[in-house]
Amino acid sequence: MAFADPPPVRRADVVNRAATMFDRADTNHDGILTREEYHAALAAIAKAKSATPTEKGWAMVDAQFDAVDQSHTGHIPRDQFIAAATAHFDGADLNRDGIVTPGEARKAAKMKRKAMKAGRAQ
Repeated sequence: MAFADPPPVRRADVVNRAATMFDRADTNHDGILTREEYHAALAAIAKAKSATPTEKGWAMVDAQFDAVDQSHTGHIPRDQFIAAATAHFDGADLNRDGIVTPGEARKAAKMKRKAMKAGRAQ
């Protein structure tokens, strides 16, 4: 069974989605996302999908949090969260037109895997 490609994604949609995700996860509405709030938000998403996060899944969640929290404070401000999402988008927008097509996403992922593999070989 072949699956259809998802529709292209616009940069503005990524910004809006990241802002919405942050606002939902920031349960005390202080403009800062803690690791605990991040965990709770992702646990709620998993529960809504009738999924149970695994130990490996939680390790990936923590790695994502740490990648955004580069100052290692345990806190991610709203603007930093949105900037991380848009940086990820920008890395996949290979022709810099503000839209990531499924083909661009696949090519960018392949390039990232290749770069990661090359980094481990050194």
